Amino acid sequence: MNNRLIPMAALAALVLVGCKPTPADTAKDVANAQQEANQDSAEARQDANKTVANANDKVTDAQQAYDKSAASAHEKLSEAEAAAMVKTAKAQYDVAITEAGGRHDVAKEKCSALTGVDKDACLSTADATYTADQAAATADRDARLVDADHHE
Repeated sequence: MNNRLIPMAALAALVLVGCKPTPADTAKDVANAQQEANQDSAEARQDANKTVANANDKVTDAQQAYDKSAASAHEKLSEAEAAAMVKTAKAQYDVAITEAGGRHDVAKEKCSALTGVDKDACLSTADATYTADQAAATADRDARLVDADHHE
């Protein structure tokens, strides 16, 4: 039985020695593995660069869309503000004219208690004050309308 085991042991030793890679085979396998790893890395970098480029393109598109919408929104806001400024200027003008008219009416009533030259001077002063108040209200309104027209 020992005799039969010896050839089998010799055969196993030969198989093991034949399976052991040589340094040249190992170097070739290492070189192939490095080349494959380098190729895989290069492909991964290309894929990553494409992904980053696409993401950057989307960011650029979004920024351009935002800039357009922001500019449009700013323009609409400016238009709304300018319209509000016009309405405010006209409303304040109406209030100023109404107040000036009220002061004028009160002044004329005070003048009615007077007679002669004193009454005439009083009415003249009341009319002049009313005219000055109207001019001030008009100037203020016009300045506000100019501001509204130049509002950006």
